[in-house]
Amino acid sequence: MKASYIKKKFFETIDSIVADPSPFVKRPGSDFTRTRLCPLRELVTFLLTIEAGTLNREIRRFFFKPTSSKKQPITKAAIIQQRDKLNDTFFPFVFSAVNKIRPFTKTLNGFHLLACDGSDLDIPAYKDDKGTYVASNTEGVGYHQFHLNAIYDVLEQRYVDVSIQPRGEINERSALVDFIRQTSLPEKSIFIADRGYFSLNVLAHISVSKHHYVLRMNSDEASRAFIRRFNLPESDEFDVILDFDVTRSYKKCYTKKPDKFVCLKPDRPFDFIPTDDKKSMFHVRTRLVKIKLSKGNYEFLFTDLPHDFGLEALKHVYHLRWGIETSFSHLKYNMALNSFHSKRRDFICQEIYARMILFNLTMLLVHSVELPKKDCLLEYKVSISDAVITCRDFLHNRMSSDTVELLLIGNVTPIREDRTYPRKKHTKRAVPLSYRA
Repeated sequence: MKASYIKKKFFETIDSIVADPSPFVKRPGSDFTRTRLCPLRELVTFLLTIEAGTLNREIRRFFFKPTSSKKQPITKAAIIQQRDKLNDTFFPFVFSAVNKIRPFTKTLNGFHLLACDGSDLDIPAYKDDKGTYVASNTEGVGYHQFHLNAIYDVLEQRYVDVSIQPRGEINERSALVDFIRQTSLPEKSIFIADRGYFSLNVLAHISVSKHHYVLRMNSDEASRAFIRRFNLPESDEFDVILDFDVTRSYKKCYTKKPDKFVCLKPDRPFDFIPTDDKKSMFHVRTRLVKIKLSKGNYEFLFTDLPHDFGLEALKHVYHLRWGIETSFSHLKYNMALNSFHSKRRDFICQEIYARMILFNLTMLLVHSVELPKKDCLLEYKVSISDAVITCRDFLHNRMSSDTVELLLIGNVTPIREDRTYPRKKHTKRAVPLSYRA
């Protein structure tokens, strides 16, 4: 698959919408029916390739052409008016269409690997927006955030699905349940998630969907850790089968056997047993695996994978989850996901989707080339930070597909898989709209 084909298929999707925009606009039959300085095709390309500068600077960088015959400059108001015509289904549709350009085919032992994780996005303050408000340690001072939940294919290095939640209404587990219900990948997919995504409801949904899971658990040292209810071996590593039933009844015959019965509180979500049903049971059979890490720490993993996946294999599968963390870093710092160009929440959602579409297009370009083999000490891969710049320019029609291939092959970075760095914790704030380069 060449770069020219990827670009062609992408703009075929946009042109099909331009031909009939009615399903994706707020006023069908009126919006995008007249000739404007910023038609729909250019508006989409602009939003995909916008960087971290002020809106005026980005407009001039994209629309100003010395050879253009247009005398009237495009203003911020014109861009805002055009953006306001799009409804909430437009960018999710384009996101799905980009994923159809190249199917998700890469597997590990026949399984697709889907990492699920979330990241907070700092957004400009907006009066009376309580859903995104987060209080800080200083009384009366806070900030605003969206929480981005995403499913990421770690082998294809592309996003499969996206969910945006106001930070004050965050629910990572419900987001994962929605992903499980609507994913279009084959049944042999493994959902890999960190501790924040585990719940019995999530476990049940994955089991019923015939997908598989590798979910990290809190260690048995945590005061309210779920696994403390079971009698576990005291060895450094183990692999045991857990059999238990989930019920909403609190009979003594159940509460006295915590390793055999999990009694749910009335307010605890579990979609397979109604809150007033005290008789139904949901049976769970799963593996609990304890793995010792190189630094002496331990990881506890719930999985329903067969025993062909031993301790080392499961350790490798969960380690691959880190790919989504790296992708968030590229989104925020290489694709300017930290720098939004409006306070309006619907416009911010447009830009989030636009950055993720740009990321997927970039990775399609990256995987469209094959690096020549060289006799070097280290292996190399295409530099994502440089590939983003190349993808933007390619969508701007500033270079040919042959030039794209040369730039991707020419800008590489060494692969150093064993490097680790301590996570730095510090307070972040959105960059004000008036303080942009």
